[in-house]
Amino acid sequence: MNLEDLHYFLAVAEAGRMHRAAAQVGVSQPALTKAIRRLEAQLHVPLFDRTPKGMQLTRFGLAFQQHALILSTEYRQSLQQIEELHAGELAKVMVGAAPAAEPLVGRAFLSLLKTRPAMRMGLKVQLSDGLLRSLIDGEIDIAVSPLTNQIPEEIRSRILFDELTSIVCRKGHPILSAGESVTPDEIAACTWILPATSVTARQRIDAYFKKHALSGPHVQVESTYGSPIGVFTLIANSHLIGVCSAQHRPIAEQLGLQVVHASGLRWTRKIACLTRQKGTLSPLAQTFVEHIDAEAKSMRNSIEARAADIEW
Repeated sequence: MNLEDLHYFLAVAEAGRMHRAAAQVGVSQPALTKAIRRLEAQLHVPLFDRTPKGMQLTRFGLAFQQHALILSTEYRQSLQQIEELHAGELAKVMVGAAPAAEPLVGRAFLSLLKTRPAMRMGLKVQLSDGLLRSLIDGEIDIAVSPLTNQIPEEIRSRILFDELTSIVCRKGHPILSAGESVTPDEIAACTWILPATSVTARQRIDAYFKKHALSGPHVQVESTYGSPIGVFTLIANSHLIGVCSAQHRPIAEQLGLQVVHASGLRWTRKIACLTRQKGTLSPLAQTFVEHIDAEAKSMRNSIEARAADIEW
């Protein structure tokens, strides 16, 4: 059955006159007549009575009209859905996340996915310095990262929240026997898993050692911290100590890690949303930023609640 013939049939049924229906759908009256005759030939019943008052639906026509309306509506909805899916397939947002900020980006994506089920995201997980380069080079549209000391003038930053960062070790680690009074010398005796010296977390540790005139830190494993599970698994099964952000605290807790309580080795860092100064974001990218803001607010409340836990 020709969908166009259905469309013409419904137009005639609604208008009641061939010339009115022809004007509405933009075809000639003979074309409409042929369409109606094709349908009647396929159905083997008359659909209209031709009267001086116009085209009157027969009982067969009335029954067929109900089904034709359903078919026409479903067809239109199918086209609309395909168009939306196609638009969604073409819509892609390129996002960068520091390892510490990856959970936030993931939550924003899942939130937006509820209303944009066909959207796509390209996710690049890098340390902060790499993200800045990727943003300037146009490889990503948005970055979520701890705020570095020096932001290039090409980058616009907006603070999302302050995040507590701690040093963690496995349960039973000898350094925990010191309780709340871990000394710098005891810290210096530890082996570490840390990121490269260009990363702010590592710079914080290096500054601690310099402040206390200590040699080190002794870094046995240098990691990008791209996989917190991998890093924390190493810590949980060795004498290594390392850095844990508040966003990754649930993973650390599941693996049984504990905070090393030492003065100067718990600090807050600012998590920021970064975009380029020049140019405008696409509508999808702008919407993604709005979802990042919303999830950051929720995460900030959660982090503040966890920070009140005296064990951490």
